[in-house]
Amino acid sequence: MVNAVRAVGTGIECLGGIGLLALSRLLDGEVPAGPLAVGFAVGYCYRHARATAGCRRFRGGPGRSLGVAMAWAALGVAADRSIDDPGASRAFGAGLGLGSAGYWLARRGE
Repeated sequence: MVNAVRAVGTGIECLGGIGLLALSRLLDGEVPAGPLAVGFAVGYCYRHARATAGCRRFRGGPGRSLGVAMAWAALGVAADRSIDDPGASRAFGAGLGLGSAGYWLARRGE
């Protein structure tokens, strides 16, 4: 059951990231590669930090889960606010979702 819930969450992250990429492509005609790559790295590192801190299940360590989520949310918000271009901001958001989903896809067998 837990893997099914994670798979649904990963699917939502993928669809959200792809949707943001499509919107950026539609509105701006291109997707900036730099913010997309930075967003992917931040999303991937966020999932890695959660796994390393033992935050796989919220019930097991709600304090750790919230602490890690708040710290990485602050980093994501700071990075997003430093981007002035709306297309780059969408690409960064898409990278966050795709990086987070990519970590789960890469590590799902462990």
